[in-house]
Amino acid sequence: MLAPAVLAGVAYRSVAGALDADFERRLVGFALVTARQIGPADVADAALYGDEGVGHASLVVQLEALRATADLANASIVDTAGVVLYDCRVPEVAGEVTRLDTLARPALRTALAGRASASAPYSADGARLRAGIAPVLAPGGRVVAAVAAEAPVAHAAVLADLRRALAAAWAMLAVAVAALAALRLRQLAEGERLERELTRAETLAGMGRLTATLAHEIKNPLAVIRGSAERLGRLEPEARRMADYIVEEADRLTRTVSRYLQFARPEPAPGGGGDAVAALDATLALLEGEARARRVEVARAPAPASAPVALDNESLKQVYLNALLNAMDAMPDGGRLEVACATARGRFEARIADEGPGLTPEQLARAGTPFHTTKAQGSGLGLFLSRRLVRAAGGDLALDNRADGRGAECVLTLPLRRA
Repeated sequence: MLAPAVLAGVAYRSVAGALDADFERRLVGFALVTARQIGPADVADAALYGDEGVGHASLVVQLEALRATADLANASIVDTAGVVLYDCRVPEVAGEVTRLDTLARPALRTALAGRASASAPYSADGARLRAGIAPVLAPGGRVVAAVAAEAPVAHAAVLADLRRALAAAWAMLAVAVAALAALRLRQLAEGERLERELTRAETLAGMGRLTATLAHEIKNPLAVIRGSAERLGRLEPEARRMADYIVEEADRLTRTVSRYLQFARPEPAPGGGGDAVAALDATLALLEGEARARRVEVARAPAPASAPVALDNESLKQVYLNALLNAMDAMPDGGRLEVACATARGRFEARIADEGPGLTPEQLARAGTPFHTTKAQGSGLGLFLSRRLVRAAGGDLALDNRADGRGAECVLTLPLRRA
């Protein structure tokens, strides 16, 4: 009886230590990924201007992305004095000393000294938590802030189950060994899952920095474009019509920039609804001059009078604009662009087909992956964001080669709204 008991005790401590180490590595890894994506300029801007600064917007996007992706209890950033710059759980505590200065002081001090660290377990918000804290470094290695990722000690329940299992298997060494083998396999699977989460968190953190940069670089020029277009609108009717297009598109781009800033957070399905046929007509009218300039013939098949769907008109225009411009880009020497739409069995379908070279199997497999693009000046976000908008409204956006082998096609499907 003594030998199985000793083996059970040693095995329990081994598994508990391995789970603790994996959990600590996870928290510190998430904090490090985000800390490396945050620039000292954003920290300084947030400290100086608060929530009115561009730096604060960048911090919000990256920390909210970290919290949502890693399923954390909280994510926050503090300056070198321990004062909160942003806290996902309670944004109102910005400007106050972080609670981690009391609950996880050793780990916080270690991070502010320049080395990532994990805290011991502590009680907060009715749960047992641990924090992984990593420094934000300026060029030269100077610490300017620290990022904290807090999560409940999820494997406590696993360890409790293990204790009960070992107690029940006191006299059954074979059963105990089998249980340990199963737990080890579970630990390995969990390690692989954590690696995938770390990769996704790093991708979203980089996307967060891109969206903050887009907001800063695009909004000011848009205001100038819109003001100039309003002045052009006072001229003859044809100039006024074109100026109205410019104003409308400047407003749409402003709303698009705001939507880009939200893409790292969970997004509800767009509300309000729109007309998929009317939005397609408006987008084709907008691109009429562009198609002529590129020597692209737009062949429009007969369409239904209307198609009410859950996606709003502005989002529909964004989806159509991305698909139509992609099709034109595929035909640099001009060609025929086929556009068709129909309604059947409670669904709307739009098909946009080009006569370009088509897509390779690798391009099809990676289509819609954030930052993947085949264009020299592309961002790799157009199809990703369009597909996200469509799926949020219950539809889908598919990209494939044409059945006749004469290029590629993009197919949009959406459920029709009931009157």
